[in-house]
Formats: sequence, C-alpha cells, structure tokens
Amino acid sequence: MMEVTADKVLEQIIQLISEYAFPLEVLQDVNHRLADCQDPYYAAQQLRYLQYHVKAGCAMKSEAN
Repeated sequence: MMEVTADKVLEQIIQLISEYAFPLEVLQDVNHRLADCQDPYYAAQQLRYLQYHVKAGCAMKSEAN
C-alpha cells in the first residue's frame, strides 16, 4: 500500500483543479477544510471529494487542457 503524504495528495489536488472547472462552492469548501486540518488522510478525503465531482459530471474539463 502506498504511503499517503501531504505532498503527494496536494500535487494530485492541484492537478485536478488545473484540469477541471469545479463549481466555486466546491473549491471554497475544499480550501476551507484543508486550511482547518493538515492531516494527509483528511486531505486524501478531499481529493476523493473532488474526484467524485469529476465522475458525477459536476466538474467540466477546462478549456485550456
């Protein structure tokens, strides 16, 4: 099992945000939650939340990509 580190998770979150246009409310929620807790496992939960929005079709592929 791969070790969860804050750097790895943050890198994946940044990549998703750069590739997809998320609703502002989603980005604000994730930002607020990450600011409140620095636990890498909690950050991984926020990453899964963003991935869910992509799979659900709530985040659209950015025009730049």
